[in-house]
Parts: sequence; C-alpha cells; structure tokens
Amino acid sequence: MKKIALIGIGKMGVSHLAIANQTPGIEVKAICDSSKPVLRFLEKNTKFKGYTDYKKMIKEVPIDGIMILVPNAYHFDLVKYCIDRGIHVFVEKPFTLNYRDSKELVELAEKKQVKGQVGYVNRFNPIFQHVKKLLDDNILGEISNYNNSMTGGVILKENNKGWRNDFSKGGGCLFDYGPHCFDLSTYFFGTDVKVQSAELKKVFSTAVDDMVYATLVHNDKIIGINYVNWSDNSVRKATNNIEIFGSKGKITASKQELSIYMNENNESHNLVKGWNQIYITDENTDVPYYLRGEDFSRQLLEFSKLLNGEIEESVASLFKASITDRILEETRNRSKKLW
Repeated sequence: MKKIALIGIGKMGVSHLAIANQTPGIEVKAICDSSKPVLRFLEKNTKFKGYTDYKKMIKEVPIDGIMILVPNAYHFDLVKYCIDRGIHVFVEKPFTLNYRDSKELVELAEKKQVKGQVGYVNRFNPIFQHVKKLLDDNILGEISNYNNSMTGGVILKENNKGWRNDFSKGGGCLFDYGPHCFDLSTYFFGTDVKVQSAELKKVFSTAVDDMVYATLVHNDKIIGINYVNWSDNSVRKATNNIEIFGSKGKITASKQELSIYMNENNESHNLVKGWNQIYITDENTDVPYYLRGEDFSRQLLEFSKLLNGEIEESVASLFKASITDRILEETRNRSKKLW
C-alpha cells in the first residue's frame, strides 16, 4: 500500500480526494490547502492530517506519491520540489505553462528516477480507448486527416477579471480547454507533431482568447484540424468530438458513442460494411468508486499502478504532456496578436 498526499483541495481536489481514498493500492495520509476552514472541516470529518504549508507536510509525513491539484501557474514549482525529493507525482493539466519548464521537469524526473502522470482524463475514457485500439490495429488503413474539437459554455458574457482572463495564471481557452483537445490528438496520432497554422479569437474576454483554430501535422502526413471554443452557449458541459478519415473507412467519436464506417467487412473486429455503432454502455465501465465519470477513477487506478510498480510509465506520462505544452506554445506564437 503506497502512501500519498494531496496539495490543493478545491473543486477538482475534493473529487480527486474522494476517488483516491477509495482507490486500491494507495492510502491518503495528508492534505494541504491554503484555506484553513476547508482543512478544519476535513480534519474534523475525516482521518486526514491537514497542512497549509506543503513543505512542512512533505517533511513530516512519509509519502510515496503526491497529487498536485493547484492553479496552473504553481505547477512547475511544486512538481520540481517533489521530484527533487524523489516523490512520484500526479499533476492536473496542463503540465506547466511553457514547454521549457515542462522539458526541464521531464529531464529531472528521468535523472531522479521519479515517475509522473498528468491529468489527461480523455486517455482513460472507454470510447476513446476503443478508438485508440482500432487505430493501432489499422482498421482504417492509411489515415489522411482528422477533425478534433472541444467546446463548452464557460465564458458567455464580457469577462475582464479573474484567472480565466489572465495568461500568466493559465487563463484563456487555449490553456484551459486546449490541452485536452491537443492531448487527444497526440494520443491517437503520436507525438511527432508540428503546428502548421493557428489562429486565436476573442469573443467575450478582454485579455485572452475564447476560440482556437490550429492545424497540426503528425509524422509529416496526417493533417488535423483542431477547434476549441469555451464560449459556445449551445453546449451544457465540455464536449469532445473527433472525426477520423482513412483509406478503409471513417470513425466519429465522442465520450459517449463511437460510429465506424467501413468500406468492406472487417471480421477481426466484427465490423460490417457500412455503419457500425458502439455506445459507452457497451464498454466495460466498472470502477471501484464512481464520481464524475469512470474516466477519473481509471486515471487514479493508473497512478496506483505506477506507484506500486505494476507499470513503468503512465499512458499520460510527463513526456507526452510536455509535447502538448509545446503545441500550446507554438499555437499561441503562430497566431495573430489579439492583445
């Protein structure tokens, strides 16, 4: 049983705390947050030891791993502090706010032999995992292009304050929604990728972007149109959709369903010529503890396996997350300056 601690008990932190506390192979020993009322409540109603100083917590509590669930701007310093002390890390996305910092942490983790995972939850969605398996098995033949989008209704009126309107704090659609969209692209099509073109657009925000358009090229042959929009009033919650075109057919997928069009029958995957439909309810969604979706529980099971030596590298590794940070940086640098 590996012992872990959590830093940051906000909206996501509370969810991660609840899931981690029910995940086989790990035991939560301590929590850290700047809010004393939050800590008092949790200490009164749970078994966890609370701290407002993460350095003191790490000094006093023997732990094998730590979950870093703080605002984006603090990721680099906290991850570096933990890696330097040989503590394995889980950090929420994005990894850091610039590629240089992410690359430094990847190299430091390798030097210190520290394992890491970044919270790219789409990689643990059963439908997207099914798509990945189909692509790995080459059921579409040669892939030519794809359309990948993430939309949601986060900023729906004029916004000129708060962290979401501040690039230095990880604000803007590119750095908030963009990581999930671009990470899904590298999950399916690989990390040999470059940004061919990019545009950012403001809708309601005064200092950051609300819409992102980026064309990625993978392995110098697969072209991907990536569209991100956090100001879409028609979307109740964050939605990912991808459409993939190949020489043998086509795939369209969301977190809930998968449609596969085959030019010919594929007996190995029991796919018929024409359209084939698969729903999330057709997949294995069993998890030890369900909260927010089986994806979140699955990623904590992965962290547990990482800590317990059952796997050597997470599917959402620090290196793969650093590539997403490079794409984000290149996208911003290639776009026209709107501020």
